Amino acid sequence: MSFIPFGTDDSVVSSEAITAALWSSNVYNLSSSFFTSSTQQTSTSGKSYLNVYNLAFGASGSETQFSVAYGHISGSGSTAFNSGVDEKSPTRDIYGQYRNLIYGDEASVFNFGGSNGNSRDIYVINVNRARYKQAIAAGTWGLKLTNSTASIMLTDDSNSTTTTTFVGGNRVYNIVSGSLGYTYNTSSVQTDSGSYGLFFPDMGIFVLNPRALALTYNGKFGIGLTPDETAATSYSLAYNTNASKVYNAISASNGNFYARSQETVSSTYFFVNAKSSQLNYTTNPSIIDTNGNVLYSTLVNDPQTYPTTIGMYNDAGELLAVAKLSKPLAKDFTKQLTCRVKLEF
Repeated sequence: MSFIPFGTDDSVVSSEAITAALWSSNVYNLSSSFFTSSTQQTSTSGKSYLNVYNLAFGASGSETQFSVAYGHISGSGSTAFNSGVDEKSPTRDIYGQYRNLIYGDEASVFNFGGSNGNSRDIYVINVNRARYKQAIAAGTWGLKLTNSTASIMLTDDSNSTTTTTFVGGNRVYNIVSGSLGYTYNTSSVQTDSGSYGLFFPDMGIFVLNPRALALTYNGKFGIGLTPDETAATSYSLAYNTNASKVYNAISASNGNFYARSQETVSSTYFFVNAKSSQLNYTTNPSIIDTNGNVLYSTLVNDPQTYPTTIGMYNDAGELLAVAKLSKPLAKDFTKQLTCRVKLEF
């Protein structure tokens, strides 16, 4: 075994953004693949959110793709935790949870612009963390929502804007009517009640504006998706019907929800350079007999080796990584050897 120290110019770091289909089994469009669990819907968690799967719940290969939820600043739209305590309900917790997660404080209120001002409620689509890796690639997704006979295709405005906006250190884009990051027309960019929502690609979160979706399409480009705002103390159902409304709007007519994940893969390239005078003599003890004589005379006057493996060590002599060559390479005094080792992390 021979050692060649690395110089300062023997390595280089490279990074590249890699996109892939967002959903399980490398599926780009989740069309006609929306399933929920009736068990989860009527359980305690069903009061807060609804998981959506790519296959029937419990089937082989069934995995959570995303969840849908409804939040209300006053707790309407779900049963109160305690009938004697006003406004304390799952929807109030949902609103507060995403407000704290996105804005970082309890005083902020979601605002989608338009005449609606501060929004008292939100629909949330939260993509499973394992699906989007580092981020959902902006400008690659589209979501079709259908309610009765009205439909709308939503996307972000990343390809229609020249600046990137941040909220609490997270990128955010407006959700608009369009496809692949482009708006269909300027009149549908924003309704009287503001944009259709906010998209946070690095968090895998879509926050939809219930006020905009509740409008009629021909009137103001909504789909008539009106949330149930029954007060918590009067709400009687065991689950969050507004989360079900969002799910039904997504899955109606087989739906369309396509998107790509994005991650930045950093790689370090090490260049192993063996000069003509290096790595020509083998260190294999089998070439020497018990008396210390070289068994193969050709290795004395015409030494030749066949490197197959590159080990990378730190200054303490600890093996950190091993690279295997696709085939042995001949090395002697007439040849120089250069190998590129790629480490991804």
